[in-house]
Amino acid sequence: MRALVLNHGTQRLSAAYFFSKCGEFAFETAFAVAVVTLTDADFLLIGLVYFFRYLPSAFFSPVGGWLADNVEKKSTLVAVELLKCTVAMALFVVFEHAQATVAVVIFASMLMTALDCLYTPTFRAYFPDIVDNDDLPSVNSGIQVIEDISSIIGPLIFSLITILVAPSYAFAFFSASLLMSAVCTLTLLSSPRSTKEPFNLMAIFKDATRSVGSLQKFNTPLFTVICCTTLCAMFATSVIRFILPAAVIENFQSEAAVGYIFSLLALGTVIGGMLYVKFNSTTTPRSVVLYWLLYGVLFLLTAVALEFNTYLFVCLLLCVGFIGAFVDIAIITNIQCLSKPQEVGKNFSLYYFTAVIGDAVSGLIASLMFLIVGPATFIGMTFMLCIAPLGWSVRRDDTDKDRL
Repeated sequence: MRALVLNHGTQRLSAAYFFSKCGEFAFETAFAVAVVTLTDADFLLIGLVYFFRYLPSAFFSPVGGWLADNVEKKSTLVAVELLKCTVAMALFVVFEHAQATVAVVIFASMLMTALDCLYTPTFRAYFPDIVDNDDLPSVNSGIQVIEDISSIIGPLIFSLITILVAPSYAFAFFSASLLMSAVCTLTLLSSPRSTKEPFNLMAIFKDATRSVGSLQKFNTPLFTVICCTTLCAMFATSVIRFILPAAVIENFQSEAAVGYIFSLLALGTVIGGMLYVKFNSTTTPRSVVLYWLLYGVLFLLTAVALEFNTYLFVCLLLCVGFIGAFVDIAIITNIQCLSKPQEVGKNFSLYYFTAVIGDAVSGLIASLMFLIVGPATFIGMTFMLCIAPLGWSVRRDDTDKDRL
């Protein structure tokens, strides 16, 4: 956490990230409510919406990795934030002054996914350039706390906007927050321009394909982190994105309640982010696997508790958020520390590519689960999330003995 104020770069990046994430979490809450409303809570259709939303990652993630390793990072971050700002404002105009449809929502969300694929590898690859490796866990913990605080503020702002005006105004808020993020990023000192590899689209995709096999052969710990996370994302994403919101709306009969529940979940992640370094003197690939397993178990208990006891549901949701922070920080720290300096951006794009593919498949799996178990989809998906990391948890690679 202290590492976030080490220098000018970490301070400006943290401020930009805070503004961006506050708007993003308000947007995600508004998006989830909009999708549930437009589809009349039809899980089959909702699953398809989220499947198409994440499809652009197949094309843009490798490109994002190339940008992170070969293009001046400040320019990339500013350009992407401004483009996202434009998309968010367009969504607001559509919902407020036109007739929003599922097709329009899918198209806008695909644009957002594409831009996120370009932003995330560059943002994450910025920190190894400006801080020492020993400070990376502290930086990642601090960034996690910022994200988690934003995840409290964002949904609360959505709830306030919903009560005062209309949910669609959350898209306008997202646009304004992205503009503030771009302004903060402009104050960064320019990163060293890199021209290691010329832009060659076919070469980028071939390299991304080879990277998976290369990781399995030469960097087994990082391969474990990425593959385990991808598998777990196939179940976790749909639970967070639309199954939990739909269950909350059904149980509490209030769209604003979704914002409150997300803020409650985020409170747990804030606490987890602040205490990560205290509870984790070392971080290994096995840490990621074990935290995913615990995350799944807690989420399953939360889904069951929602059916019987609201107070127990609230308490367990806090615990889910707490462990979720550990999962996120452990993943990022492993990728940063297990990657070669010239491959940080590429490995982040590979991680983002595989994880977002898991996100996309998650929508289809949720649709299939709904066909099988119907109203018990929340419990069914969290049960599968418990099972997902088990295969990785029994593996004890010798390389896992190396501590980060």
